[in-house]
Amino acid sequence: MRTVVKIAVLAVLGAGVMACIPGFAQRGQGTAPAPALAQNAGSAPQAAGRGVSGRAGGEKLPLLLPDDEYLRWPLPANEQKYAKIDGHRMKGYIYEITAISKKDRDSGHQYWGRIAGTDADRETAEWVLAQFKRLGLEQVRLQEFDDLPPQWFPTSWEVTVSGAGKTIPIKTAFPLYHSVGTPQTEWEPVWIGLGTPADFIGRDIKGKAVVLYGFPTPGGRDDTALENGSIQRAENGGAAAVFIVLGFPGNVTNEPTAGGTTDPAKIPIFMIGDADGTAIRSMIEKQQAPRIAARLQVELKTGLKTASVWGVLPGMTDENIAVMAHTDAFFEGAMDNASGMAMMLELAQHFASIPKSQRRRTMTFFTTSAHHSPSGENASLRWIHNNRQDMFQKTALIVNCEHPSQVQTYLIQDSLVASNAVSARRWFVGGSDTLKKIVHDSFQEFGIAIYSRPEVRPGGELGGVFQDAPSVHIIDHAFYHTDMDTPAIVPEVGLEAAGRAFAKIIDEVNKVPIADLRALKQPGTRVTDSGSE
Repeated sequence: MRTVVKIAVLAVLGAGVMACIPGFAQRGQGTAPAPALAQNAGSAPQAAGRGVSGRAGGEKLPLLLPDDEYLRWPLPANEQKYAKIDGHRMKGYIYEITAISKKDRDSGHQYWGRIAGTDADRETAEWVLAQFKRLGLEQVRLQEFDDLPPQWFPTSWEVTVSGAGKTIPIKTAFPLYHSVGTPQTEWEPVWIGLGTPADFIGRDIKGKAVVLYGFPTPGGRDDTALENGSIQRAENGGAAAVFIVLGFPGNVTNEPTAGGTTDPAKIPIFMIGDADGTAIRSMIEKQQAPRIAARLQVELKTGLKTASVWGVLPGMTDENIAVMAHTDAFFEGAMDNASGMAMMLELAQHFASIPKSQRRRTMTFFTTSAHHSPSGENASLRWIHNNRQDMFQKTALIVNCEHPSQVQTYLIQDSLVASNAVSARRWFVGGSDTLKKIVHDSFQEFGIAIYSRPEVRPGGELGGVFQDAPSVHIIDHAFYHTDMDTPAIVPEVGLEAAGRAFAKIIDEVNKVPIADLRALKQPGTRVTDSGSE
């Protein structure tokens, strides 16, 4: 069972200094407010979005702050060797990577991003390959996998709601992962609240479209409706379709892959934004006899390929430090996981600048794909776990670079309000008390905000290899799997601090024998494919 530290959306989206309060629209009015957070294009984040008067003359405050206004943790005088680890350079990588996603979107794909098996996936791998070569890594290669399992692909869809003589397009409609398709079909919508068992009592949903509300837990990947069994209840009650309204203010598009959604649904299921959901609910409340019309074309594509990219920095021994990052993403995927790839490259550049004689251990950098879709046993991370045990036997540490920086944000009334601080991250350390102290001290020194408790078992890409060697990661995770995941929500200062902390952890680990980094197996503990029991 996936074990993740979860906190309510109010807590996850707020704990720090408030920078601005944008205006808000009350729910229930049937109007579509502006996006919850600014969608930025171009070479640098721009202050954009709605705001209320907060300065002399009624000047509007920006929704998202420029990078130079974030709080910065001073670099200790005794850690100046990490000064060249540069958040601005990492942010530049993020713009290059997200440009690949936007190119995929602009080519006409509704299901867009850096999806495993697509041209954008291949272009991302080739971009990383070129960066590894530019940085002077050795044994650089692209390892192609041509044995991906059948991949679920929605290729075309449209959703509208009609009532009282008007038709409204539901622009944020996005098919839930593994949803079934449907030809053009109309249904009567039924509002089912939160989709709990109590909400379904006495409700006639047979042949109708169930519309319900999901609170993010904490972001676009997970929500309460997915996790409380509402889809199964709708299916069991004979519903013809399900529409889940994501509880981010504004009109956010998202694609979850969690909360029990790995099993194919029996009926069409769409995620929709809050404003679109409000439009449907308003028609129901006004008794306008609304009808939801939808069509969804889905393919199960076979014969798709993906790739991992490898590069090596030789050290003085054949012992190893492994640094990894996954490449695939939904939408722009700035935080998830362009930010992780950017940090991996920055670590490669930092350690490549150090003479080989000062690198105790060889460093192996690699990417994985099909993180958000099935890879099977013969591709990507599963292949690496199954076939690189010789490497992991001599690995002192696995560093997983996975969305390390996100703006700390608040839910205020009906708006998300950004701050000038970096959000706390969920985190995991797998290894001995010696390793845990190294990680703790490095996080403290470089100002890495983390949850009060670590993950019992790591989520993210580290979950597939954490038992192979001592390991560490941090993960920010509110805006991932949504179209809010743009470069504007990834602060440079968070990238920089995380990069420096990981570099310090690697340096300290290189002073310790591998045996002293591995955790002792507890008596009676049995290690299985799903973790320790």
